[in-house]
Order: sequence, then structure tokens, then C-alpha cells
Amino acid sequence: MLPRKEFPTKGLEGAPSNDIGWHFGTLVPNTKGNVVCKLCDKVVKGGITRFKEHIVHKTDNIASCPNVTGVLRESMMNILKESNTKKIDKKRRKDEFLSQLRDEEDEHEEFIDEVFDIKQATRESIQSQHEWHRREELK
Repeated sequence: MLPRKEFPTKGLEGAPSNDIGWHFGTLVPNTKGNVVCKLCDKVVKGGITRFKEHIVHKTDNIASCPNVTGVLRESMMNILKESNTKKIDKKRRKDEFLSQLRDEEDEHEEFIDEVFDIKQATRESIQSQHEWHRREELK
């Protein structure tokens, strides 16, 4: 049995990105997001991620590639899962960061409220002292 060959990680020349999917599909010129499968010549509308779903036989509104091998299908499925995991992790980290910002903002608001209360109390105290001095002067 021949050793399993890994897909090159460098992008193909002329490909729109370094995405592994461009090894199996080609962008249709003068269209937005249409990819032609090099294995079965099917045009897949919706971009490279949707095209990779064509390769892995994802059944949601996309025709499966009849000429894909099991090894290729499994490898592409792992790539899609890894990409999805990274996307979920990135969203979780972003949500945590925003939550921390909101907590800090709440702390700042409490501090600002305290400063406002202190300034108000200081004004009232000074005003009270002035009134007391005026009353003393009038006696």
C-alpha cells in the first residue's frame, strides 16, 4: 500500500486564498462564490466552505461529490470540524472579553457615582459652612 500523502499547506498559485479547498475546486471567473469541483465538474454556489461541504457529503441543500475518496472526505471533514472548533473558541473568548469589559465598566460607574456623591457632599458642607459664617456675622 502506498504511503498516505498529505495535502500541501501552501496555497495554490492563482487561488483566492490559502484554503485547502482550492486544491479540489476552482473559482468560476466573473462570479461571486461559485466553485467548480475538480473531481466531478459540479458548480457549487456559496463559496469555499460550502464547496468543502460538497466534498464531505454534508446533506444540507448541497449535492455530494460522487468521485471523492473516503480518505479525502474524512480529511476534509476533520479540517471543517477543526475550523468550526476554532470559530467557536474565538467567539467564546470574544464573549468573555466583552463580559470583562462590561464588569469593569460597571465598576467604573460605581466609582464615578461615589465621586459624584463625595463632590455633592463637599458642596453641601461648604454651603452649610458659608451659611453658618453669615449667621455668625449677623449676630
